[in-house]
Amino acid sequence: MNHSIPLPPAAPDVSGPSATPGKRLRELRRAHKNGPVSLDTLARDAGYTKGYLSKIETGEKPLTLDVARACDRVLGTDGMLTRHVRNDQADHPTTCPRDACPYPGLASFEPADAAWFFGRERATATLVGRLADALREGGMTAVVAPSGAGKSSLLRAGLLPALSRGALPASASRHWPVKIFTPGRQPLTTLLNVLEETAGAPASLTRTALQRGGLAVGSALHNHMQPVPQQAASPPDDRTADAARPVLIIDQFEELFTHCDQDPERDGFLTVLNALVSPEHPSGRRTGPAALVVLGIRADYYGQCLSSPGLAPHMATGHLPLAPMSPADLRAAITEPATRAGLTLEPGLTEVILRDAGAHQAGTDSTAALPLLAHALRATWQQRTGTTLTVHGYTTSGGIHSAIEASAERVYTTLSPTARHAAHQLLLRLVHLDHEGRATRRRLTPHPPLENGPDPAATRTAIEALAQARLLILDSDHVSVAHEALLTAWPRLSQWISEDRDGLRIRQQLTDAADHWTHAARDPDLLYRGTRLAIAQDRTDQHPWTAGPLVQDFLNASQDREDRENQREKRTLQLLRLTVAALSVLLVIAPTAVYAAFTWREKTIANEVQKRALREQNNKEAALRRATQREMDLTRKLSNPSLSVRCPPDETGWCAAAGGLSDGSTLWSPEPRRKR
Repeated sequence: MNHSIPLPPAAPDVSGPSATPGKRLRELRRAHKNGPVSLDTLARDAGYTKGYLSKIETGEKPLTLDVARACDRVLGTDGMLTRHVRNDQADHPTTCPRDACPYPGLASFEPADAAWFFGRERATATLVGRLADALREGGMTAVVAPSGAGKSSLLRAGLLPALSRGALPASASRHWPVKIFTPGRQPLTTLLNVLEETAGAPASLTRTALQRGGLAVGSALHNHMQPVPQQAASPPDDRTADAARPVLIIDQFEELFTHCDQDPERDGFLTVLNALVSPEHPSGRRTGPAALVVLGIRADYYGQCLSSPGLAPHMATGHLPLAPMSPADLRAAITEPATRAGLTLEPGLTEVILRDAGAHQAGTDSTAALPLLAHALRATWQQRTGTTLTVHGYTTSGGIHSAIEASAERVYTTLSPTARHAAHQLLLRLVHLDHEGRATRRRLTPHPPLENGPDPAATRTAIEALAQARLLILDSDHVSVAHEALLTAWPRLSQWISEDRDGLRIRQQLTDAADHWTHAARDPDLLYRGTRLAIAQDRTDQHPWTAGPLVQDFLNASQDREDRENQREKRTLQLLRLTVAALSVLLVIAPTAVYAAFTWREKTIANEVQKRALREQNNKEAALRRATQREMDLTRKLSNPSLSVRCPPDETGWCAAAGGLSDGSTLWSPEPRRKR
């Protein structure tokens, strides 16, 4: 019996020019091969909120590359949404979503926000020119500016769209793979994974080559990096496949110093970067760099870059300082996005905003006010009247100096008590203290705060509320504070940080120690012990949701080792106590034993003397008895009548007598005289 196999539903036709990204997403979700995917399921698996994805489908929010990648992964569309977003950015760089806010607030401008990005045209052109020089000369290009100057926005909404339009002087450069990332806690691992993803260089081979030095790394990268395939849109006579190379944009490069505390990881990262940007092939041929590398560096870490041998040469040749925006640039950043979005600014509003930003004050650097300005503009848009941004709406939102505080307090006070507590704990987890005690933002994966929190539902509510107000950035991989300006501009959060500095340091040190222990194959010598372990355990007991699985494993291993050492110490102490007790007994009985031994020795000597005297006395008495016996024998013999004595004189005149008895025995006989 034959069974017909049902064919999967045909993929929807989402390639038409009239299909918006939101409609494409909705159709792909509904026509999934395993059945329709609900918005709740997509939100959970992609890591975004249901409300945010719903606004994308209705056209209220743009579909960004990050969201497109996450949805492609969940829906299994083989990158369809990502390709559509890239094509839209390249073909329609000025397309503006309807009713979308043209001001991103504290968040950085993303590639999808390129239509709203104004005021940095000259900086973008200069940066592209530096990369064109790097195509020939090699080296890294470093964009250096203070926090809040707009480095990330320049890289994401200025440089990335320019590259996608083919701004580099190389054929088909618009199709070169571009990857923007941050170093994080494991910069070398991140970089090797990026190279494997963008250029096909196996991470394992590159890591092995690192053990043999920089030349081996360069050789491995040049030999194993695959040429970038040409796209169908490339001209048929384009023969630059072998010259194509990835473009690596490393934002927040200062994390190499603030987040990574392992010298081998940091040194390996710099070694690979230098091998990538070297214009010469390890064989000696000048072939140009294997990749283009752009760094976004906070100005207060420029000195550390200069002191690093792997970075100092590039700081001298590839240093690109991002100057403060001029009053004309600030005016364009305020007015042009509104014009592009079909909005009207009330007369006088622009001047009020520029005055508050200090744009017209001689010698005033407006850099510090840029994040505040961006948030104030977004808050003013939220208070708009129809399509008009008003002075009243600007002042109601708090203006440049109070807009962040007003927005944050408004969100915080609308939360339930449990959600407020969750927001408090969550925001502190998103703070990192650098080596000088300055508060910077910290990125976390969204799952641990939700899974490990005291109330996951309250934590999710807090995250969604803060993200909707653009105070947090939430994507499929990370959640973070939208901008470091929030850490100081919101007094409540600033006070929380000040009150919990010791706790933040303990948490950071504990996390760093757990990471180091893991990368050192869980070396037991790296575990905590003693007071340090007790402090960490106390901190974790008070805030158990702050310890992820890795930290908990580290603490458990530390406690196990501490328990074993305590047991050994107890056994050693018991043995020591027994030894001390034995010595104490010996100390008590030793004098008695010495006296007894001395007495025994004296008695032994006395006995020996007495025995010797007795033996001598006995010997004397025996000799006396023998002499008495001889005398008695002689007397008896002399009294015998048969005894005859002859004594003929000898030659000396003496009488030599010899006595004999009748029985023939001799009484006495003189010894013969010896002749002289």
